[in-house]
Amino acid sequence: MNQTNTVYLFLLLLFLIVKGTFAQDFSLNVTSKHKVEADVLEKMNYKKKHKDTITLKLQVDKISDYLKTIGYFATTLDSINNINNNFTAYYSLFNQTKIAFIQIDSASKFLPENIQKEGTNVSVPINLLQSNLNSISKNLDRQGKSFSKVQLKNIKIKNDTLFADLNINESKKRIIDDVIIKGYPEFPRTFLKNYFNIQSQNTFNQQKITKISTLSKNLRFVKEIKPPEALFTADSTQIFLYLKKQSNNSLDGIVGFASKENGELLFNGIIDLKLHNILNTGEKFELFWNSIGEERQEFKLATDLPYVFNSKISPQLSFSLYKQDSSFLNTKFDSKLLYSINPAINFALTYNSASSENLKENLDNNIETFSNYFLGFEFQYTIPSKDFFFNDTFAFAINPTFGRRKTNQAASNQFKIETTTSFLWNLGLKNSVFIQNKLGYLQSDSFLDNELFRIGGANSIRGFDEQSIFANNYTYFNIEYRYLTSQKSYLYSITDIGAIETRSKKDTIFGLGLGYLFTTNNSQITLSTVIGANSSQNFNIKNSKLIINWVTYF
Repeated sequence: MNQTNTVYLFLLLLFLIVKGTFAQDFSLNVTSKHKVEADVLEKMNYKKKHKDTITLKLQVDKISDYLKTIGYFATTLDSINNINNNFTAYYSLFNQTKIAFIQIDSASKFLPENIQKEGTNVSVPINLLQSNLNSISKNLDRQGKSFSKVQLKNIKIKNDTLFADLNINESKKRIIDDVIIKGYPEFPRTFLKNYFNIQSQNTFNQQKITKISTLSKNLRFVKEIKPPEALFTADSTQIFLYLKKQSNNSLDGIVGFASKENGELLFNGIIDLKLHNILNTGEKFELFWNSIGEERQEFKLATDLPYVFNSKISPQLSFSLYKQDSSFLNTKFDSKLLYSINPAINFALTYNSASSENLKENLDNNIETFSNYFLGFEFQYTIPSKDFFFNDTFAFAINPTFGRRKTNQAASNQFKIETTTSFLWNLGLKNSVFIQNKLGYLQSDSFLDNELFRIGGANSIRGFDEQSIFANNYTYFNIEYRYLTSQKSYLYSITDIGAIETRSKKDTIFGLGLGYLFTTNNSQITLSTVIGANSSQNFNIKNSKLIINWVTYF
């Protein structure tokens, strides 16, 4: 292409950029004045519709670069015609180079495994040449040699073959000497080793920097101010993390007062207090209290202490009391020793024990005073999503346990297993489907009502009273179609279906409804209405339940 054509194309593209500010829709078509070349260009996949000429120009540049990667090294952009915002770019492709014959010599150890070597030479299809060179660069980067240079020298093209020598100039291996945290100096250092997997004398590479940035976005108690950076000196490598402490404490509560028949004060309501990272160790504390008159009362304390003694072990402990009207009182202790294999996979040893007191010994019911314990393990696997709500794209947990129950009359062995599986399927920018399954199974030679699973309510099968369904076996699905109304809110449908088994019967239960979750200032509010039904009772609008959940963050 002569200098006049070059100037003409530059001025035309500059005019397109300026003019694009005021344009609406543009179309791009690429072709050639030679039929064979036009056929090649017609088969290409590229974006044809554009909102402005800036993106149109970028697409033209991408096409030129792509043509070179598939062997049209002499490609020229001859002209661009514009008729009523319909742009046609004319290319001349000339001869295509189809294969590269590379002299490798000492560089053979860096070659990808899929390349077949022939002595000190390799032959590579030209369309794979650039990706293979990139693979070599990434291999060097993984080894900490991030400043290595990979290039082809002595390039010659003969007929449809490219001949060249592969030259690799290895740089010094870089190791991580220090990690400096800007913006949140009290950030728990145990997370550097056990969560980010940054240890002294780790090999530095760009992949690790990218992974650190991704992992920091999954921590609820910090916010990434900007991506991590590295400072290189002659004899050291420092990583800078830019983090800001983010409050993630929450309170959901409402308390009411009433009088008993004897005149004593009666408290009703719910308090769900969660404290996260108040000690700058990443720890969690939870206090939960729920009282529905004299019908049902529950109290729970729980804690999660991540990476104790700067190890991969994180103990989780909880203690709870549950009273069912004047029938029974359950006391339960749960413990887990969680070992983090990586941020996505955890393995735990579990131990829990419970005792229950029959508060009405003289009644003829299926409630007895007992004590039990269970030993087992738990496996957890999660893939976090990157949305505002900290949902998991996929989550799976399974906890099989073996135990023993003792009553005043006898002792028996028991087996219990609980699983939770959830999947968030994004259908587009605004639409998604959430599916969750929970399963509980208790095996025993006999069952007591006060040892059964208790389900029902906003956190299980919606449309029923909280923990009003007693079962020795259950499984249910929560299915939601979600429509994002903004970055921080969404409408959702509710379709819950489950199967339960008790001593005397099996039943199928359903919940149907609609909900809306939205965030305002420091609060997250969920409004939903749900109707519950089972196999013997049809849906009745009179049985619908309105659920209001207001969580305040501080």
